[in-house]
Amino acid sequence: MKSVVQLVEEWTAFEEVSEQPTVEAFCRYYLQKQRPKPKQPGKKGERIMNGAYLLKTLGRILSAYSLYFRSAVNYIGIPPAESFYYLNGLLHLGEVRKSDLINYMFAETTTGMEVINRLIREEKIDERTSPDDKRAKLIKVNHNGLAALDEYYKISGKVVEMTFKGIDDEILTDCYEMLRYCEQRNSSIAIELKNKPFNQMYEQVMADKI
Repeated sequence: MKSVVQLVEEWTAFEEVSEQPTVEAFCRYYLQKQRPKPKQPGKKGERIMNGAYLLKTLGRILSAYSLYFRSAVNYIGIPPAESFYYLNGLLHLGEVRKSDLINYMFAETTTGMEVINRLIREEKIDERTSPDDKRAKLIKVNHNGLAALDEYYKISGKVVEMTFKGIDDEILTDCYEMLRYCEQRNSSIAIELKNKPFNQMYEQVMADKI
């Protein structure tokens, strides 16, 4: 009976960090947690270098994806890739304030406003006054934006195929599950600390205050 209770508790913890709580994903999550940890943690310098190598690898993969995607966007003659990222982000968030979308994109306010206002002028995003706060504006993807996203998704799918050609689906899924917590944690932290000095960012993150 204790094993069943432990399993339920593990599932509850898994649901909190996973957007797709399937049985298969849970099994990968649980087995990953059961992997034996080293008796002596690596030196700080080694850990930093391992993290740096991982970030370099992820960055190079993302750079290759971006190169392919920009080329595809130019080839079929649709607006810049940034429009896709913002439209896709807004579709995920629903109707929100401009600042909410800018924070979600980890963008600077000026840069984010330029992209959003361009999409409004192109009539891909609708804007209205918030019924709860007349000083605030709410934005959402409209019919034209959804049509543009359909075109982006078609080429994005091909670019994803190019980027991960030769990589097994199981490896992609395992990588996603293993890094999901890191992504969620840093997404929330980065938004909260966005306008603070770096020293304060570092102290708060490393002290586990958030």
